Order: sequence, then C-alpha cells, then structure tokens
Amino acid sequence: MTFTLPALFLAGVLTFLSPCVLPLVPVYLAMLAGTSAAALHEGKSGKRLVLSTVAFALGLSLVFVLLGMAASAVGGVLSSHRTLFLQLAGLAVFLAGLKLMGFVHIPWLDREARPWLASVKRGSGLAWPFLFGAAFALGWSPCVGPVLASVLAFAGNAGNPGKAAGYLGIYALGLTLPLVAVSLAAPFALRLLEKAKRHLRVFEVASGTLLAAMGLLFITGHESLLMSPLSSTAKTAPIATATAEPATCSAGTTAATADEFLTSTVGDGLEGVPTMIEFVADGCPICKRMAPLVAAAEQHCSRHGVRVRQIDVSTQSGRVLAGKYGVLGVPTFLFLDGDANEVARLVGQQPKEILVQSLEVLAGERCDGFRPLPKSTSPGT
Repeated sequence: MTFTLPALFLAGVLTFLSPCVLPLVPVYLAMLAGTSAAALHEGKSGKRLVLSTVAFALGLSLVFVLLGMAASAVGGVLSSHRTLFLQLAGLAVFLAGLKLMGFVHIPWLDREARPWLASVKRGSGLAWPFLFGAAFALGWSPCVGPVLASVLAFAGNAGNPGKAAGYLGIYALGLTLPLVAVSLAAPFALRLLEKAKRHLRVFEVASGTLLAAMGLLFITGHESLLMSPLSSTAKTAPIATATAEPATCSAGTTAATADEFLTSTVGDGLEGVPTMIEFVADGCPICKRMAPLVAAAEQHCSRHGVRVRQIDVSTQSGRVLAGKYGVLGVPTFLFLDGDANEVARLVGQQPKEILVQSLEVLAGERCDGFRPLPKSTSPGT
C-alpha cells in the first residue's frame, strides 16, 4: 500500500491552489487567449483559450519531465551514498514543508526568478503558449519552487529516468489539469476560483503538511512506502491533510483598488508623481511579511516627491492592472515615472534598503528620512 501517485498529483493540485498561482489564473488565461479578464468572465474566449492552455500545459510538463530525468541521473551518480542522499533529500523536503506551513522562514526561497520568461515573444500560433509554458517551468517562485524542488528530490531516488519522468509527469498533471479545466468552462470555473481564494492559506498549509510527511518518511528510512513501481494498477491509500484558519495579507499602507489607482494616477492630471506599485494578494504570506518594510520605506521617502500604492490582484480590477503590466507573481513592485511608464521592477521578498534605493532612483534624490527638529537658538537655551 503506497500513496506515491496520488500524493504527487495532490501536490500539483495544491500548487495550483497556492497564493502565488490561484489569484493570477485569470491573468494567465487572458494572456493565453489574447483577451481581457472581463471577456473570460463573459465566456467570449472561444476555442483559442482551450488550445493555448493545452499548449502551455504541454510546454510546462515537458520541462518538468526533463528535469525529473535529470534529477534521476544525479541520483544515479550518487547511488553509492544512497542512504545519505535519501536523508538529505528528506531533510530538504521536510524543511520545505515547514516553510509552507509557516514554521520556518528561509528568505532566499522567497524570491522569484524566471530568467527566460521575458525572452518568449508573443505570437499568433500555438508555439508561443508552448514556449511560454516551458519558460514558466524554468524558474523559481516562492509557492511553486519548494514543492517542485521536493518532487525533484523524490524523483532523484526513483531508480531510473523513466520512473522519475513519470513522477514529474504526474505532478505536472496535477498542476495543469485544473488550469485546462478552467479554460474549458471559464465563466463558471472562474466564479468557483473566486470562492476558493478564501481558503488560500488552508491549501498552503495542506501542501506543507504533505511535504513534511514525505520528508519524514525519507529521514526515518521508511521511503519504501513511497518508492513504489509506477503502475496504473497500484492500490493507494488516502492522504490526510491538515487545515488552518485562512490568513490575510495586510499592507503597510492603505491598499487602493485598481480603479481608484487608475483614475487618480494614470491619465487624470496626476501623472507627474512617480509611484511605486506593490501588487499583493489576499493570503500571500510574503506580502504580509513585506508590509512593515514597505511602510518603513514609504515613510523614509515620504517627503521626496514619490508615493507608494498597493493593488490587490485578488480583485477583478487588480487583475486588470496586473494584466496591463504583465505581473505574474506577488509581491511585485513596479516603479513608474511621472508619465506612468515602468522604469524598474522587483519581484518577491526584498530588503528595506533595496526598496529605499529604488525609491531614491525614482525620486532622483536621496531619501533622508525624518530629520530632527533644529535646536532652538533663543536666549536662555
């Protein structure tokens, strides 16, 4: 009795339901369909959306499968130290689970890097969504990265490249099948996703619980419960997942709606004010940790002709603005000049110093924070 295949598939589904992916699903689909989020909600996307989504899923899955085969090759090289490799892999998976559950904080894992995404040029055929999916897979994001790395560590001990490829294929299926399902019934499915956003933290904790359980099996030498032959006839046991109360992502400054931002910043006589936009999402733990740093950076540069605004991509208007600027992850910081043109972008968790330096570049001068009041020079002092 093993739970290898359903566990990998469930890991993919929970990745799809993560705070970094679920709120941006309408943005991804709108990009793939070459239309707007509003058109998706009205069911005007047509067959192009489904075909483009399938092409995206195939591109992503192909890269995941190749990564699984590469992980298996690395595991084969280290086969003489298999026990140690299993324990180290288990420790990495266990720590990734604790991170998603919120028990440990690993700052460098909270950064996002997708170096090849910008190089994929939009086209009219299906090659573009296929390459877009492949480039999306060749990157790191705070929600997808730890789970994918854990699955790769698991695949590295699969024993042969074919089995490892199958494991990553199952994980990719769990991640992309919900996306394809949404594209098939966009209006109805998007309404369901809106309701699911209230449980983002629950899904993230469930992912962490699953990874932590798998990691413990590796560490304690019970990996045989997982390392079963890849067979469609294998019986599986159910997996228990933990739940937690949903968490919300508070902000260091008052978050405006995208409609308010668009009317007050872009094209309404206030273009002369350089602005930093922080795209956040309800339930995003990184956004929550960044809130006091963003507030401190804003306060530090408050008297230097720049302002800070926050846009929630969980709202429909927020997704419109995210789509306008091609935002694919949260938190994302956009720096706009006085004409509302993007001059810089930061993605993922950032230190306060980097935010202040970026605001200084935007302002064209150094931010000196709050200067103390001058000492009185009146007689008797």
